[in-house]
Amino acid sequence: QLGGGGGGGGAPPGGQKVVPEPGFVAKTHSYTRRGTKVFINVCQSVHVDPPSSAATAATSGDELPMRIPLSLGPPREDLDRAGGACTVYDVVFHPDTVSTALADADFRSLMLQLAMHQIKEKHGDDLSDAVSFPRIKGNYKGLAPLPQFMRARKEPAAEPGAAAEPGAA
Repeated sequence: QLGGGGGGGGAPPGGQKVVPEPGFVAKTHSYTRRGTKVFINVCQSVHVDPPSSAATAATSGDELPMRIPLSLGPPREDLDRAGGACTVYDVVFHPDTVSTALADADFRSLMLQLAMHQIKEKHGDDLSDAVSFPRIKGNYKGLAPLPQFMRARKEPAAEPGAAAEPGAA
């Protein structure tokens, strides 16, 4: 799993420190924390892989399995507009994922379900499916997106014979 922000050291071996860009904010409530407000900062970075189809032998009919990579940062405490305590999570997706989510409500719902599932798995915080999208200055709850440590992406291998141009010898 990817480690979140925090800690003073550098990126772990094979990793890199990335500061994502704001995307949009989703607001919900935590069942685990007795109804506490939760804000999910949906951020974007080209350091996260883009969504792709995950073709499998079990694909049936009109269903197309999707692979939607994300990076989840640690929870942090903040205050809502009324001064009440709330929890904030930063979830980073590829910019293509965020732009598709902004244009397609069904995809946005799927993306948020995935993010909330990861929050429950990694941090034990069970969130409500009732989500709203508050207008927040800068499209980010907090001062600015926090750095996250992400695995360095491997560059795709060059195809055999593609390295040299014809007649370049």
